[in-house]
Order: sequence, then structure tokens, then C-alpha cells
Amino acid sequence: MITAKTTQSTKTLSQTISCALLLLSPLVATAATPQKWQINPQKTNVNFEVSYLKKSMIKGSFNKVDGTINYDENKLQNTTVRFTVYTDSVDTNLKPRDYFIRRKELLNTKQYPTIKFTSSGAKLKNPREGHVTGKFNALGQSKPMTVKVTLTDVYTQSKTEPSALKFKATALVNRHDFGVTAFPGIFGTTIPIVITGELMPAK
Repeated sequence: MITAKTTQSTKTLSQTISCALLLLSPLVATAATPQKWQINPQKTNVNFEVSYLKKSMIKGSFNKVDGTINYDENKLQNTTVRFTVYTDSVDTNLKPRDYFIRRKELLNTKQYPTIKFTSSGAKLKNPREGHVTGKFNALGQSKPMTVKVTLTDVYTQSKTEPSALKFKATALVNRHDFGVTAFPGIFGTTIPIVITGELMPAK
């Protein structure tokens, strides 16, 4: 987490999080037009875990993701967040198991190659965290979802580059809500999702 050492750094951090769904860079000078950020896919991880045979946990990740944030300071209702996960990139560190998870009864990656989250609003809990609400789209169905988002770092990569933003987002998915009811005695129902990543200004 960030520890503010001066009044100015505290002010900058507060301004950063209170804008752009907790994710606006403190280096933005004006906001007359929407600010656009994009996920750095090389530094963003989407991790999940699911209980297996009620005795152990299978941990995995999705290796291909992308997303954007459009922020309008003057009209917050116009702010949007879009995040996409490519289901075929599922990785549990065991290829036969990955192939099994991609099958029709589970992720059904051939018919549904992506999972998407699209925001509809946000609410601050404190100067460093809040909740983003929106729609979670998976396997042809759309369900409401609330995602807890925490800003974990703001840093400058170099003297010639603007600040980057590190964040953590967590949510729970009930696979039955999306019609994935196969293998009830093998896999658990509720699946925690944890995204740790970095945002960079969109070019």
C-alpha cells in the first residue's frame, strides 16, 4: 500500500483515487476531455481458484486480457470501464486439465471466446478503495457484478514517461448463474477472481 510522506503527496493520492474510478493519474493537468487509460497486459494477471473434490483448490489464471478506462471529470456518468478476458488463455499449470476446462460443459471456449466486464458506476469507500458496479458477461449471459478495487501504487517509470497505476480488483463468480452446473461433486460453485495489474496512458 502507499504511505504518504508529505501533505502534497497525500493530496495527490486522494485526487488520483477520487477520479477515474479510483484510477486517474495524478499527472493529468486538465480534464476538459475524457482521459483514456489502457491495461498493460504484460503486467496484468487474472487469477482464480476453485475447490476440487471439496478437499483441495485448483489455482489458475488467464494469460490474455485487455481493457480500457475512459474518464470524464466533468461528467462522471460518462466514465466507462471495459475489461476483457480471453477464455482460451486459461492456464492451471497442467495442460490436460486446461483442455478439460475449455470443454463445452465448462468454459466452452469455442463458442464463447471472451468474458467481459462493463462498468455502470462506482462508489468510494475510502481514499484508496471503492466498489465498481457493472455487468459481467460470460457464456452468453449477463449478470450484475460488484468489483472491489484498490489502488496499490502510483509510480513514474522514467523521466520521459507519465505515471503508471497499479491496482487490485476482486470479485466472486457463481458458475451456476451462468449455466455451468456440470461436475457438481468435482468443482466448487463459487469462484473468487483476483486481478492485479497496471494501467498506462492510452496512446
